[in-house]
Amino acid sequence: MKKLLSFCFTAPLLFGATQAPAQELQPPESAADRILKRDFARFLNWFPGRYDNMEQVYFNENLGVPEHERHGRIHHIFAPVDLPAFPGETFYVEQYADDDPDNIYRQRIYSFEPDFDENAIRLTIYVPGNTAALKGAHADASKLDGLTPSDFTVYPGCEVYWRYQNEHFHGTMKPGACRVESRRSGRMLVITDDLQLSRSSIWIRDEAEDTDGNYVYGNKARIHHKSNRARMFNCWVSPQKHDGEYGFYNNIGIHDQGGKVWLESDDHQTVGIRMRNVVWPMGNNRNSLVLYAHRGDDPERPVSYTWTAPDSGRIALNLRWLQASCTLGDTTVIPGINLKTGNGD
Repeated sequence: MKKLLSFCFTAPLLFGATQAPAQELQPPESAADRILKRDFARFLNWFPGRYDNMEQVYFNENLGVPEHERHGRIHHIFAPVDLPAFPGETFYVEQYADDDPDNIYRQRIYSFEPDFDENAIRLTIYVPGNTAALKGAHADASKLDGLTPSDFTVYPGCEVYWRYQNEHFHGTMKPGACRVESRRSGRMLVITDDLQLSRSSIWIRDEAEDTDGNYVYGNKARIHHKSNRARMFNCWVSPQKHDGEYGFYNNIGIHDQGGKVWLESDDHQTVGIRMRNVVWPMGNNRNSLVLYAHRGDDPERPVSYTWTAPDSGRIALNLRWLQASCTLGDTTVIPGINLKTGNGD
């Protein structure tokens, strides 16, 4: 019996049979890794969209914010894009100032990946060489066709690490790691980012100093740009013409963080609509979605306005000289309106 067993065990060797190599056992996934994967999915759900700090800027005067603590108006666009040559999940970034889409101050490609060693979501920032060619790529992704990381500059040490905590993501750089030579002065700048992302807003504090600790840029009071998520609405507008009948404009896109549009024609006076999702920082007023009506060339003082609940998906007004209706999303709405009388059909 022992001889038989010995033959059975050695026979595969004698006849040249091979056994499949044993697979290396992978260590079980840690709890931290599993949580990071979940946080990464949540981050990718929250991050895309448009953000604007209209409310922060609007209430500077009311709150008596000192001049050196105030921020200018900025608008952010974070659009997911498919860039096969880049690692991770990629976004085209376009940011502009002073409510002017042509006043672009930053264009980037962002790449997000879970970094299990850091237990954080790592953002790598790609700086384009030809920014003009990429303008508006959030609306026309073909402008990004064929791009590879070699078309961009990456500054080692300037990665941002996002960690989820207390219902928001906190993004930071490693202290003192991000060093970039200024194109203007030639000085070496030490850049620091402090960011917060929630479901409804993104807060950004960019700061730079030289290697001697001298201020270069950033809010001197170290207060973040506080930008709220913008919701896009599709509007139709019907202004009364000089002959008493009504004009009609449709598919007018506007966002609820201070978005506005002006309509000019020889047939009617210049009119405009503006939308805010007002968040009161003080007092007892309730937050509201507001639609303003403008006439003439005054972009600041509306002739009239209407309001509704801040989460409403539709808002409208009828002033006889101007009718307008805005619906959340991009669906075309065709109203039943008699353009001779302005009445509903």
